[in-house]
Amino acid sequence: MKVKPNLNTTDVELFALIVNNDMEAFDYLFNRHWEKLYRYASGILKDDVEAQDVVQEVFVSLWQRRTELDEIKSPSSYLYGAIRFKSMAYIRNNLGKNNYFESLSHFFEEGRDVINEAFDARELNELIESEIDKLPAKMKEVFRLSRMDQLSHKEIAEQLNISEKTVKKQIQLSLKYFRMVLADRSGAIKLVIIIFLLNQQH
Repeated sequence: MKVKPNLNTTDVELFALIVNNDMEAFDYLFNRHWEKLYRYASGILKDDVEAQDVVQEVFVSLWQRRTELDEIKSPSSYLYGAIRFKSMAYIRNNLGKNNYFESLSHFFEEGRDVINEAFDARELNELIESEIDKLPAKMKEVFRLSRMDQLSHKEIAEQLNISEKTVKKQIQLSLKYFRMVLADRSGAIKLVIIIFLLNQQH
């Protein structure tokens, strides 16, 4: 006898039903999470229309890939992860438009911890550290103080006893190097996060 979904059916149970082409279970899942996912996407994108599109795309993709859902252990993490991925992919494809760097900044300030759910934070840190270590010693020191310690050009100049002009030049050179590195990287989330890191302004 086929199990009928209801308000008490868990997300895991809904996923199991959706795997078996249960459209009613899909509707329950959609109605249960739509508003929260929409608010989450809107918080990242700062655009209500695009947020709606992202959520719709995630659910369309979920239905299209429903045969894979039995491998998902945490439906909520899967849904929020999919929203993050789609939102950041959209930002990546529209960098320079509609002040998306500001959207990224807000996202990172308000939800740094959720990044860890999208991928292994240690892997990202190792990636960044490995590239920073390839910089010349002085350039590396200036870059760390600017991007990691969040010091202004003036503060770095005072700490290292160099001119602000030198600080600016060192940062420009390091950014030129990292932009070349980015050309060889794959993965939308990593790319967006690294671009965000490299384009912080002081």
